Amino acid sequence: MSRRYRQWVEEFQDQAWTLARYILKDPAEAEDVVQESFVKLWNNQDKIDLDKVKPWLMRVVRNGCLDRLRRRRPETEYDDWMEVDAAPGPMQGAEQRDTGRQLKAAIQALKEPYRTLVVLRDIEEHSYSEVAGTLDLSMSQVKVYLHRARKQLREQLAPMVA
Repeated sequence: MSRRYRQWVEEFQDQAWTLARYILKDPAEAEDVVQESFVKLWNNQDKIDLDKVKPWLMRVVRNGCLDRLRRRRPETEYDDWMEVDAAPGPMQGAEQRDTGRQLKAAIQALKEPYRTLVVLRDIEEHSYSEVAGTLDLSMSQVKVYLHRARKQLREQLAPMVA
């Protein structure tokens, strides 16, 4: 395995898996998509511009997830992804779990491409240009769609704050 490819795997695997998990709501299926995406990266590594590997990979992950969603039956639901990963301190316990669940549910309720935009930009902290490259959108489209997505999240979460 080339050193360059190994570096890409180490650098991007967590971000790719997080994106796939948010889209698919199933950790095992997300793992499969990420693995398939890295196989595609291996097969195409000589054809990809080195500056665009991350957006290329994230686009492949997203497209793989969307393909799987299209093949799913509509009644299939997975709730495992809703569990809060980090153990809260004693003072934040139940409140943090509820907040985490509500936030994840609100993100999951967003339609595409809003959900992917929020995951890539706000959760994984990709740059605007990386997000634009991943989703094949212009920079202004990314900003407008992200504004709309955040507005929807604020509206969904407003009763929680009040």
